[in-house]
Amino acid sequence: MNDRLYKCLSSGNRRRILYCIGEEAKCVNEISDCLDLEQSLVSHHLKELVNCGLIEKERDGKKIYYRVSESEIIDLLEKGKELGDKLEERC
Repeated sequence: MNDRLYKCLSSGNRRRILYCIGEEAKCVNEISDCLDLEQSLVSHHLKELVNCGLIEKERDGKKIYYRVSESEIIDLLEKGKELGDKLEERC
């Protein structure tokens, strides 16, 4: 893994966005509603996630839909959560 990927995943909002679109592609409005975040903030994070290669976008008429680029990304998030929980139990 590279530093760029870790930096991109360091944001809690970005991880939440990845979980939100993990099962199906969604547009900005749907993601904003899903996470109860401002649309402008979601758009900013989506741009960063696209730049990191974690998500892809596809235009359908006037709407742009975002989806996770690789299924392993959600697996990585899940493993990280499991490890974090395990380490937290030790403290």
